[in-house]
Amino acid sequence: MSIIPKDAKPVFKGILCEVYQWEQRLFDGSTTTFEVIKRIPSVQIIATTPEKKIILLREEQPYLGAFTSVPGGRVERHKTPDEAARMELLEELGMQPRELVLWRHECLSSTIHWESYDYVAKGCTHVQEPQQEPGEKITPYLVSFEEFLEEIEARSFRNKRLADCVFRLRHTPGELEKFRRLILD
Repeated sequence: MSIIPKDAKPVFKGILCEVYQWEQRLFDGSTTTFEVIKRIPSVQIIATTPEKKIILLREEQPYLGAFTSVPGGRVERHKTPDEAARMELLEELGMQPRELVLWRHECLSSTIHWESYDYVAKGCTHVQEPQQEPGEKITPYLVSFEEFLEEIEARSFRNKRLADCVFRLRHTPGELEKFRRLILD
């Protein structure tokens, strides 16, 4: 669902973002200029092995420094989120999933239109060597579900929105167990 009206004018187009502006009538009859940044969508993947371990990444990038994350990246133009998730698993891990399940999809803001797709990739197995980009160093490591819950609480975990979502599941009766079954069953 796009929040950008059909009459909005593009005023900037970058690599990751586009900026749109339009005149908006207000409740008192006056008008003002509204603006929205539309960012290219992204995917995050909670990947598991056939042994039911969760794959996390120790990453380093020149601008961001060192951090922990789940596999993921942007959805290139003319690709679907499913294609992007599969591509990120291949590039970052050299793996393919037995099953790819869309867990969540949301738009992260009203003034910054950024769609995020969260996947669960079950039973990932190696099919090739990873093809990391020149600006990233990635070291995958395996954790149990309980260790995953600890890792995402760390300050160094980059996927803050994912961590927040799982934190909320922990405080809703039965939801954390449903999430665990989604990932590991």
